Amino acid sequence: MSFLLLSSGFFLGWSLGANDAGNIFGPAVSTKMLNLRLTAIIASVFIILGALLQGAGTVQTLSNLGSVNQIFGSFTVAFAAAISLFLMIKIKIPVSSSQSVVGAIIGWNLFAGTFTDVATLAKIVSTWLFTPILSALIAMGLFLIYKKSFKKKPISLFKFDFFTRIGFVFLVAFSAYSLGANNIAIVVGMFVDSAPFTPIAIFNRFIISPQFQLFFLGSLSIAIGFFTKSMKNEHTGGNAIFITGNENSPHIYGGGRGGVFLHSAFSKMSPINAFIAILASSLVLFLFSFRGLNILLNSIHLPTIPLVPVSSSQAIIGAIIGIGIVKGANNIQYKNFSKIALGWVINPIIACLICFFTLFFVQNVLDQSVYKPTSYVFNQKVFDKLHSINIDTRGLSTLNNKTFHNARALKSELNKLNHLKLKDKSIIAQNAEFYQMYVSTQSLVNIRLKNHFSDDVYSPLLQLEHQYFEHKWELVDILSDISTLWAFKQNKIANDFYNTELKKRYELLYSMFSAPPP
Repeated sequence: MSFLLLSSGFFLGWSLGANDAGNIFGPAVSTKMLNLRLTAIIASVFIILGALLQGAGTVQTLSNLGSVNQIFGSFTVAFAAAISLFLMIKIKIPVSSSQSVVGAIIGWNLFAGTFTDVATLAKIVSTWLFTPILSALIAMGLFLIYKKSFKKKPISLFKFDFFTRIGFVFLVAFSAYSLGANNIAIVVGMFVDSAPFTPIAIFNRFIISPQFQLFFLGSLSIAIGFFTKSMKNEHTGGNAIFITGNENSPHIYGGGRGGVFLHSAFSKMSPINAFIAILASSLVLFLFSFRGLNILLNSIHLPTIPLVPVSSSQAIIGAIIGIGIVKGANNIQYKNFSKIALGWVINPIIACLICFFTLFFVQNVLDQSVYKPTSYVFNQKVFDKLHSINIDTRGLSTLNNKTFHNARALKSELNKLNHLKLKDKSIIAQNAEFYQMYVSTQSLVNIRLKNHFSDDVYSPLLQLEHQYFEHKWELVDILSDISTLWAFKQNKIANDFYNTELKKRYELLYSMFSAPPP
């Protein structure tokens, strides 16, 4: 049953592959540089590789926005996102699946009464605005570089065609990798904390984590969607934006239904212009999913780029507009782009409302739990912890020895304290969360048998046998004191990968030790 409930997420993946993926790879086919079957095979393989090797960053961002902790809740979030996409397409407003998913997650947050990370939400919304602009700027730069280089060293038409085709092969691989790395969050982000997978040990040596299994199945659904649906889309497509006129004086129009092959646009572009459009949009997706670049930027004291799932449709539209502007487009219908802006506002709201009322139906009519209730306990050790991390506790004394049975009730109390920032309220809630854990002998044996950790990492756990914890941070603090292998490093970009991997280890412990005292 649990695996069946993953179907709504996989349907989103299939839809993404059938529609958005075409925006990235359509030009290679429309300009006759590559045949569709070869493009589909290359794309399918590299979509999966991108998701598995580089998808964790964008997934973590969505998880920070809202941690959907019950499988029926996850199913409903994905279902609501899919329905909102369908409705937007029916009324011919171009939208992206990332906007639908974000709206649906916020709907779950509201229904479950949990905290929505405002900083994460602001980060996501800002990328919606910045994606087409950045893509247009990159495309303009690439086109100008090409024009300057080509004039200096002209080559024969035969060589030009040969190198363009070879370039398209590598570009399709890069585009697919970028799409998988960035957009896997849209497919599985709502299932990370509820998926029914357990670690799989191979030859008692290699561990396939639940997250890896989820990413593989999610990326496979994208690949299948692209491979199957693109066969039918070869000669059809949308008109989210199209170019008319001649090569030297194009006209650019916006509007229509996004999310499928922009065949009308690409068939009117030269192969090199289509190449530049794909490269620019793929670089945007890559930049918003590449953790290594953030480490580099941080090391040289430059602003980092948020790891956020973005719309491939908006990226490719921005790239085409950028090329058109450089080439002297004289009739850009800006008024039609108001539809896109309208979609940015309406789509998340509709997804949020659909998710909220569907959750109500699933919980009260179908009698299925869509979220795990979270309790918050305030006592002296919680106040001591808050003091240790420099949280302003003025006014919190009224909460001492109180228990809140959901986040909504806690938020109501915290909102009375005007001096608290939103971030501080979220930290207070995290540290007050009541989560019972008991380290039994059997739980330690299970960890050892499944070979999750090396001896150095496992041995500190033995010192916890028969201990009981009421908060997650208690387990973190005591293990950090026992061994540096369990201690988080300073919160900065250079340590992001290490801390993320350590967090996964702790999540496993929370799951294995979750139990009241005997």
